[in-house]
Amino acid sequence: MHYKVTGRGKAVVLLHGFIEEGSMWAPLVRSLSKTHKVLVPDLPGFGKSPLTTAELSMEWYAEQVYEMLKAEKVKTCVMLGHSMGGYITLAFAEKHSDMLTGFGLINSQCYADNAEKKANRKKSIDFIKKHGTKPFVKELYPNLFNEAYLKQNKKVVNAMIAKAEKYTPEAVTAATAAMMNREDKSAVLKNSKVPVLLLGGKDDTAAPLDAQLKQAPLPSVSHVYIFGECKHMSLYEKKKETFTAVKNFLS
Repeated sequence: MHYKVTGRGKAVVLLHGFIEEGSMWAPLVRSLSKTHKVLVPDLPGFGKSPLTTAELSMEWYAEQVYEMLKAEKVKTCVMLGHSMGGYITLAFAEKHSDMLTGFGLINSQCYADNAEKKANRKKSIDFIKKHGTKPFVKELYPNLFNEAYLKQNKKVVNAMIAKAEKYTPEAVTAATAAMMNREDKSAVLKNSKVPVLLLGGKDDTAAPLDAQLKQAPLPSVSHVYIFGECKHMSLYEKKKETFTAVKNFLS
């Protein structure tokens, strides 16, 4: 698994989401690496990391992250995951809670897919197998941002689409199936002995507001931010506010 390590200090791990790669964190990494050791992987199948198996799960991804930490001799860290990266963070927290001094879900949530969501993911898998990654990504990405951001930042979104179009159908469908089959992890939040950052957008359809509000009181200590005029990409749509929230949480 390809990954980058930047800076020195207490370790922070940043996990990207579905059809994304580690480079999405670059602006935050530049800021955090002044005070922390920041580890950013390209999860298998995305970025520069090849897909090594078609049978994926959030627990499998989490073990790849664990192997990275072991290789870098990191004993404790704060782990933050965006979207699918949040699901992986929960799987990691369930098995390796002793390694976390805190963790966070960014535009993510702890609950399993309901029947409707699973059916939609199955349709996505069938569509990608038939038509490939490119048309799927072109349809998906614009729905992740609020309309005002899209109008003002077309070049940024188009650059993200151009990267995502290169991912193989096998990687995208395997990740989709892994998300579809993941289990409810609300107990991980409820049993957490470390602070949890929960950050999302009020208009997010991938991590809906009702799910965000439902999970907010589960941890014994939670830092909750819900941004207005924001959908699924807080790191872009509310960049300044997201950076502030993360830094406040780390301090």
